[in-house]
Amino acid sequence: MTAAQIEQAARTLRLSDGVGFLVRIIDTRVRALYERLTRQDAITPRQFGILLTLNQRETLTLTELARHVSMDRSTLSEMIARMTKRKLISKTENGADARSAKVAITAEGKAVLLKLVEGALNQQRELMEPLTKSERARLVQNLKLLARYEE
Repeated sequence: MTAAQIEQAARTLRLSDGVGFLVRIIDTRVRALYERLTRQDAITPRQFGILLTLNQRETLTLTELARHVSMDRSTLSEMIARMTKRKLISKTENGADARSAKVAITAEGKAVLLKLVEGALNQQRELMEPLTKSERARLVQNLKLLARYEE
Protein backbone atom coordinates (compact mmCIF):
# COMPACT_ATOMS: atom_id res chain seq x y z
CA MET A 1 0.00 0.00 0.00
CA THR A 2 1.13 3.52 -0.62
CA ALA A 3 1.33 6.12 2.11
CA ALA A 4 -1.73 7.85 0.63
CA GLN A 5 -3.72 4.58 0.66
CA ILE A 6 -2.73 3.93 4.27
CA GLU A 7 -3.73 7.48 5.21
CA GLN A 8 -7.10 7.00 3.45
CA ALA A 9 -7.65 3.67 5.22
CA ALA A 10 -6.89 5.30 8.59
CA ARG A 11 -9.66 7.85 7.87
CA THR A 12 -12.27 5.37 6.64
CA LEU A 13 -11.61 2.13 8.54
CA ARG A 14 -14.55 1.43 10.84
CA LEU A 15 -13.69 -0.13 14.17
CA SER A 16 -17.25 -1.43 14.45
CA ASP A 17 -16.68 -3.53 11.30
CA GLY A 18 -13.44 -5.03 12.59
CA VAL A 19 -13.60 -8.76 13.20
CA GLY A 20 -11.09 -8.61 16.05
CA PHE A 21 -13.02 -5.80 17.73
CA LEU A 22 -16.32 -7.69 17.45
CA VAL A 23 -14.78 -10.98 18.62
CA ARG A 24 -13.43 -9.21 21.73
CA ILE A 25 -16.89 -7.80 22.50
CA ILE A 26 -18.48 -11.22 21.97
CA ASP A 27 -15.82 -12.86 24.17
CA THR A 28 -16.62 -10.40 26.97
CA ARG A 29 -20.33 -11.11 26.60
CA VAL A 30 -19.79 -14.88 26.51
CA ARG A 31 -17.75 -14.77 29.73
CA ALA A 32 -20.31 -12.58 31.52
CA LEU A 33 -23.20 -14.83 30.42
CA TYR A 34 -21.26 -17.93 31.48
CA GLU A 35 -20.63 -16.58 34.98
CA ARG A 36 -24.19 -15.29 35.39
CA LEU A 37 -25.92 -18.40 34.05
CA THR A 38 -23.67 -20.98 35.74
CA ARG A 39 -23.86 -18.88 38.93
CA GLN A 40 -20.16 -19.24 39.67
CA ASP A 41 -16.69 -18.12 38.66
CA ALA A 42 -14.58 -20.96 40.08
CA ILE A 43 -14.62 -23.07 36.89
CA THR A 44 -13.60 -21.03 33.87
CA PRO A 45 -15.06 -21.67 30.41
CA ARG A 46 -11.77 -23.31 29.39
CA GLN A 47 -11.86 -25.60 32.43
CA PHE A 48 -15.49 -26.39 31.61
CA GLY A 49 -14.32 -27.40 28.12
CA ILE A 50 -11.70 -29.71 29.59
CA LEU A 51 -14.21 -31.34 31.96
CA LEU A 52 -16.77 -31.73 29.18
CA THR A 53 -14.22 -33.26 26.81
CA LEU A 54 -12.93 -35.71 29.42
CA ASN A 55 -16.48 -36.63 30.39
CA GLN A 56 -17.29 -37.46 26.77
CA ARG A 57 -13.97 -39.03 25.73
CA GLU A 58 -12.87 -40.52 29.07
CA THR A 59 -9.09 -40.95 29.41
CA LEU A 60 -6.90 -38.94 27.03
CA THR A 61 -3.22 -38.14 26.76
CA LEU A 62 -2.31 -34.49 27.26
CA THR A 63 -1.56 -34.24 23.54
CA GLU A 64 -4.99 -35.63 22.61
CA LEU A 65 -6.73 -33.34 25.09
CA ALA A 66 -4.78 -30.30 23.83
CA ARG A 67 -5.97 -31.08 20.30
CA HIS A 68 -9.61 -31.53 21.35
CA VAL A 69 -9.74 -28.24 23.29
CA SER A 70 -7.47 -26.29 20.89
CA MET A 71 -4.98 -25.30 23.56
CA ASP A 72 -1.19 -25.32 23.56
CA ARG A 73 0.44 -27.98 25.73
CA SER A 74 2.17 -25.60 28.17
CA THR A 75 -1.05 -23.70 28.98
CA LEU A 76 -2.93 -26.98 29.24
CA SER A 77 -0.30 -28.47 31.56
CA GLU A 78 -0.68 -25.53 33.96
CA MET A 79 -4.48 -25.89 33.95
CA ILE A 80 -4.23 -29.65 34.45
CA ALA A 81 -1.97 -29.13 37.48
CA ARG A 82 -4.51 -26.75 39.06
CA MET A 83 -7.47 -28.99 38.22
CA THR A 84 -5.66 -32.06 39.57
CA LYS A 85 -4.91 -30.22 42.82
CA ARG A 86 -8.65 -29.46 43.10
CA LYS A 87 -9.39 -33.17 42.43
CA LEU A 88 -11.47 -32.38 39.31
CA ILE A 89 -9.30 -34.61 37.16
CA SER A 90 -6.79 -37.38 37.72
CA LYS A 91 -3.40 -37.56 36.05
CA THR A 92 -1.44 -40.77 35.61
CA GLU A 93 1.70 -41.75 33.76
CA ASN A 94 1.20 -43.09 30.27
CA GLY A 95 2.83 -46.50 30.23
CA ALA A 96 3.33 -46.27 26.47
CA ASP A 97 5.40 -43.07 26.76
CA ALA A 98 7.24 -42.03 29.92
CA ARG A 99 7.27 -38.37 28.78
CA SER A 100 3.49 -38.16 28.50
CA ALA A 101 0.57 -38.49 30.88
CA LYS A 102 -3.05 -39.50 30.73
CA VAL A 103 -5.87 -37.51 32.30
CA ALA A 104 -9.44 -38.39 33.20
CA ILE A 105 -12.35 -36.68 34.90
CA THR A 106 -12.90 -37.68 38.53
CA ALA A 107 -16.26 -38.27 40.21
CA GLU A 108 -15.88 -34.86 41.85
CA GLY A 109 -15.09 -33.28 38.47
CA LYS A 110 -18.15 -34.90 36.91
CA ALA A 111 -20.36 -33.62 39.74
CA VAL A 112 -19.03 -30.08 39.17
CA LEU A 113 -19.55 -30.42 35.40
CA LEU A 114 -23.15 -31.58 35.79
CA LYS A 115 -23.92 -28.54 37.97
CA LEU A 116 -22.70 -26.26 35.15
CA VAL A 117 -24.22 -27.89 32.06
CA GLU A 118 -27.64 -26.25 32.30
CA GLY A 119 -26.09 -22.79 32.66
CA ALA A 120 -23.77 -23.46 29.71
CA LEU A 121 -26.74 -24.52 27.57
CA ASN A 122 -28.64 -21.40 28.60
CA GLN A 123 -25.59 -19.32 27.73
CA GLN A 124 -25.60 -20.76 24.19
CA ARG A 125 -29.33 -20.17 23.86
CA GLU A 126 -29.21 -16.60 25.13
CA LEU A 127 -26.19 -15.68 23.04
CA MET A 128 -27.70 -17.06 19.83
CA GLU A 129 -31.24 -15.83 20.52
CA PRO A 130 -31.20 -12.98 17.94
CA LEU A 131 -30.41 -15.42 15.12
CA THR A 132 -32.67 -17.80 13.22
CA LYS A 133 -31.89 -21.52 13.34
CA SER A 134 -30.21 -21.41 9.91
CA GLU A 135 -28.23 -18.28 10.84
CA ARG A 136 -27.02 -20.03 13.99
CA ALA A 137 -25.78 -23.03 12.03
CA ARG A 138 -24.11 -20.76 9.47
CA LEU A 139 -22.46 -18.67 12.21
CA VAL A 140 -21.01 -21.75 13.91
CA GLN A 141 -19.79 -23.10 10.56
CA ASN A 142 -18.14 -19.75 9.72
CA LEU A 143 -16.57 -19.43 13.17
CA LYS A 144 -15.05 -22.90 12.77
CA LEU A 145 -13.58 -21.79 9.44
CA LEU A 146 -12.09 -18.65 10.98
CA ALA A 147 -10.76 -20.57 13.97
CA ARG A 148 -9.45 -23.29 11.65
CA TYR A 149 -11.13 -25.72 14.02
CA GLU A 150 -11.63 -29.34 13.01
CA GLU A 151 -13.51 -31.84 15.11
